[in-house]
Amino acid sequence: MRTEYIERLTDMMDVDAVLISPSEELRFFAGFSPMQCERFQALFIKKDGSFFYLCNVLYGDEIEAAMPDCPRYTWHDNEGMERVYAILREQGLAGKTIGVNSTAQAFNVLDIAKNCDISLVNSKPLLEEVRIIKSHEELENMRRSAAVADSVFEKVCAMIRPGITEGDIRDVIISTMEKQGGSNFDCIVASGPNGAYGHYNSFDRVIEEGDCIVLDWGCVLNEMTSDMSRTVFVGSVTEEQRKIYELVDRAQLAAEAAAVEGAWIPDIDVAAREILDATEYKGTLPNRVGHGIGYSVHEGPYINQINPRRLERGMCFSIEPGVYLPGKFGMRIENIVCINENGETEVLNKADRSLRVIDWWKQ
Repeated sequence: MRTEYIERLTDMMDVDAVLISPSEELRFFAGFSPMQCERFQALFIKKDGSFFYLCNVLYGDEIEAAMPDCPRYTWHDNEGMERVYAILREQGLAGKTIGVNSTAQAFNVLDIAKNCDISLVNSKPLLEEVRIIKSHEELENMRRSAAVADSVFEKVCAMIRPGITEGDIRDVIISTMEKQGGSNFDCIVASGPNGAYGHYNSFDRVIEEGDCIVLDWGCVLNEMTSDMSRTVFVGSVTEEQRKIYELVDRAQLAAEAAAVEGAWIPDIDVAAREILDATEYKGTLPNRVGHGIGYSVHEGPYINQINPRRLERGMCFSIEPGVYLPGKFGMRIENIVCINENGETEVLNKADRSLRVIDWWKQ
């Protein structure tokens, strides 16, 4: 168990306990996260600093091996959740207020609340706050993870051509990172009209001459997550596409320039959005300009206009404005940025960001 992080959590805790189901959040505190099924399991951390793990006996030996210093309580399928309720009562949690993490399954925790007279609250913001400031070691691992992601770009550009599928591109992205020890959490290859879907999640379309392709990928290396986006053009680029790309590029650079130590976070979103909104493409960026990143691909600080705080040393986050035109195409440029140990704004992604037309017939 990572007791220094548990101490940090309990110092901030305003509830009687926090329940952490299998997730990146659990891995942060325990160094391990098991498979999750419908059977209830979670780490419980109490305000007094004590903790225990509660799981089905199916997971018991695995949890004991992975978390030998964590007290463990188990329940059997033939006992059902009644045994879970009894354990929580024995632990003095009946009638208390418990925070839940981002992956707690509602059907389980609602039954726990009802049967143990427990008040449930959302502790996702609290758990994000515990890890929002990265240490020197964590920042170093963020840099390494970003470098692995960067290494993908030129290799992918060299293989893109009409006739391959989005899935073919995805496979090269993943395999390139895996060869360097990076495990992929997800990636997006959104070609042609699919690029207008911000979080497109299929890989079936065949690449065509003239396509605009949004590429979005990252990896996990030494528990730190990277993320980046580049947009490329297959064979040619129209004047409209060139105009929009240059606009997105300006918006992204403006937000990066605004992201300095002490900056008011809403101003960063405004810096990018006001460039887009001063044109006929006003309203074509439907999402926040960025998100925090580290142990999860999305965590605090969120770079939007409703996050009332300032940037601090150790914060890592994306800057990723885009333009999305339904039925036509989309574009996005994304870098990960941190406020580093010296208080400087450091852009972690180094891959080429210039407008890239892929002359596939020359390759």
